[in-house]
Amino acid sequence: MSFGKRMRSSILGGSGLPILVFVTLATPAYAQSGALQGSGSLVQPDFSECGNTSVAASDPARGGGTVAVGQTTAGAANTANDLGTKCHTGLGVVPSGVTVAFQSQPGTPQTLESDSAAPALLASERPSVLSLTAAQLASLRRGVAQMKAWNSEPHGSANFRRSWIYWANMHSYFGTGCAAVSGLSAAGMSGLTAQSKSNADEQATWCTCQHGTIQFLTWHRMYLYYFEKVLQAAAGDANLRLPFWDYESNAQMPAAYRDQTYVNSMGQTVANPLYIPNRQPQLNAGTSSLSASVVSTSNAMAQTSYSPFNSALEGTPHGAVHCAVGVANCPTGYMGAVPAAGNDPIFYTHHTNIDRLYECWLRVSPTTRLPTNAAQLATIFNFIDGSGALVQSKVADMLTVAQLGYHYAAGGGCPVTRSAGFTAALERETPVRTIPLLGPTALKRGTTVVPLTTAPQTRSLLLGAVSDGGSAATRLRLVIDGLTYDEAPQVLYEVYLQDSAGKRALLGVINFFNQSAPHMEHDGMAMAAPANETVFDATAALAALGTGATALVLEPSSGVSGGTVAAASQRISARANVRFSAARIEER
Repeated sequence: MSFGKRMRSSILGGSGLPILVFVTLATPAYAQSGALQGSGSLVQPDFSECGNTSVAASDPARGGGTVAVGQTTAGAANTANDLGTKCHTGLGVVPSGVTVAFQSQPGTPQTLESDSAAPALLASERPSVLSLTAAQLASLRRGVAQMKAWNSEPHGSANFRRSWIYWANMHSYFGTGCAAVSGLSAAGMSGLTAQSKSNADEQATWCTCQHGTIQFLTWHRMYLYYFEKVLQAAAGDANLRLPFWDYESNAQMPAAYRDQTYVNSMGQTVANPLYIPNRQPQLNAGTSSLSASVVSTSNAMAQTSYSPFNSALEGTPHGAVHCAVGVANCPTGYMGAVPAAGNDPIFYTHHTNIDRLYECWLRVSPTTRLPTNAAQLATIFNFIDGSGALVQSKVADMLTVAQLGYHYAAGGGCPVTRSAGFTAALERETPVRTIPLLGPTALKRGTTVVPLTTAPQTRSLLLGAVSDGGSAATRLRLVIDGLTYDEAPQVLYEVYLQDSAGKRALLGVINFFNQSAPHMEHDGMAMAAPANETVFDATAALAALGTGATALVLEPSSGVSGGTVAAASQRISARANVRFSAARIEER
């Protein structure tokens, strides 16, 4: 879908105070949650300050006129501009001729109105980073620069709670109460120092990221939502939306993040707040791109229920991209280590893409794919809102993009659209059959080729349960158990099945990003998969090789284009000792 160019102008009202008018020139393909259609709430409040005005179907404002949204008495004092920023995203589509006025207490209304010729969609689309207009990019840079400037504000202040370092620490950090400070000695950690929680807000919010649990996708969706609100406030732009890095369509580091300087609106050459040197040099130079195996979504998109998908997407492309961006793979560079990752501006563009991929996977069958675990949905997490205040939010209340008032521009990596009559069966919780393949195995410094012990007859039985090149309900998974090391290998491992003639079928990539997470249990929240278990959908690979699959191949990779196995192998320390305890095939 496409939308017309949004125009934002400041005009003077009768009082001489500014009124902001947002105009959209094209009709959106569908209405967002909270649209002025039928009966029910006009505004889905993002914060307690928003008055949730109800508008009946017969209200004349639906066909033209003004609807006022007032500040609640419980809310803190706001300007009309603040209130509009906090409350407007739930409006969705505003019909032609309708004006929505945000009235602060006290204050002058801020008016958002539609164009007289067409409905308006209030800036709700998260765009590709490659499609940003000059104005959108300038707003993004302004917001990031302001958040970094707030780093120097006093601890405990609203502005410090909206600072870049505060939000990085919300994800994770090196220091007391989170991750061991020894991680600061890894390559690419320049500019970081040990952190510690100094007040109740920091105790409530810092080091709360979810990795390795069923809340990985849900927590990060909430985190991005509130980060976006803070970024909007920092930029002074309620229309600013987080862009996504669609690396399956273009795996080169976006120029907006690798240019060290840029020319601002005043014609001055200034430092680019989106650039940091703590990445693989060839990515920052634009001479290499992320490798195809690192950005592939095929393993994740093959899953048909939430928990396996959550785990698969967290592995690749999520963790694989993190490692490939780090200066020398995980756990180096900001992106290569969980406690440092939020300090790199590309982190938010990467995670916005992960949220987009989650959303396009959900759209295949929302009723069967949304998480339903009662404990998961009832969990409450702490965040900071656009005003710098501490807020508590329940997972169930922030589960879908419709609830949150945004959507995504089109991008790559999404599952193939199925026919209207297609219904995918949910993956079985327990395997129908398990076939042991390998016992304890140590990986070589170069390519490791391990013969499979499964007889051809057994593989024939497995393949008999699969048809249509892997599109049937029965799935075959390759599970590697007990993957561990003595010293981080600082490479990725591409995993293949291979036949006797040397033909290979890629299963996916092993990365070691989660191993740098400060803790895995997160107050008892269920793990998405057992620790040190790596799972690949092997249905298509086994179908491609047939009964000829005779070996499992693990090959080191830097994760970027132009690299060689020999070069990647040289990175691996002789003390790494990467190994796993077993491998098996599961039929589900």
